[in-house]
Amino acid sequence: MNNTNTKIIKVSGKNIENFFQNIITNDINSLNKKTPLYTAMLSPQGKYLHDFIMLKDEGFYLLEANQSNIELLVKEIKKYDIRNDIFIEVQNDIYTKVIIKENLNRKFLKKIGDKKIYRDKKFLCLIDPRSENFLYRFWINEKLNELAEFIFSDESEVEEKRIYLKIPNSEIDLVYNKSFILNYNFENIKSLSFNKGCYIGQENTAKQKFRGTQKYSLQKIKITDGVAPKLNEDIFFNGFKIGTMKSSCAKVCLCLIRNDTINNNTKTITTDNNFTFEIL
Repeated sequence: MNNTNTKIIKVSGKNIENFFQNIITNDINSLNKKTPLYTAMLSPQGKYLHDFIMLKDEGFYLLEANQSNIELLVKEIKKYDIRNDIFIEVQNDIYTKVIIKENLNRKFLKKIGDKKIYRDKKFLCLIDPRSENFLYRFWINEKLNELAEFIFSDESEVEEKRIYLKIPNSEIDLVYNKSFILNYNFENIKSLSFNKGCYIGQENTAKQKFRGTQKYSLQKIKITDGVAPKLNEDIFFNGFKIGTMKSSCAKVCLCLIRNDTINNNTKTITTDNNFTFEIL
């Protein structure tokens, strides 16, 4: 999921809890009015389709997802609504701003205490469920004036923090209906439950997890010499593909690297692409 280029949808309907439990990767029973949930939807083959943050309210859910894929997400949800019991409404009057946790006003941080969701007349604030050390997200009604009491984080500092925490931006790092989320650190950013039972794409995901068929993993690297490759450029070592470049911020990048390369205990690699990197 992107950090701010998102859209919120409201989903309601009959047996909505059971409906979502069968199509998302996380456990819907972990979601309540006090705690947000991060999850994904996969194809039957276990490939990435969507990821989003969920909030629970009285009789409905609110989902924050990538704005660029919001129409596809609505269609994907409706695809499994055989009885037409599910109703979806895009919340066009709400937008998102974010503040890196350590930059949040101390007075406000003290006010919300250990609450993971805080509701105000002007906004809704929630901790980003992907990591408790990352962001606070503010859902703001566009009809209200800008919240002058907050200094929101700019994109560059959010990107730096995201990469430091090895959180992928699914809008640019993953490939729709092609990527496997276990390769992209989704297990460590709280989007998966291996105890909830079946869901769409569960079989292949479980095989990768428990049978050791996962070939790649998302790693944080530092460029020590040369220039970082472009996004999605393949990386070669001695004529052999060892990875693919993903998000970058200055000399620190996210990179999809073959697990056998990592298992060789090689910390520094000079590539055929004319750059040298260190696995952090």
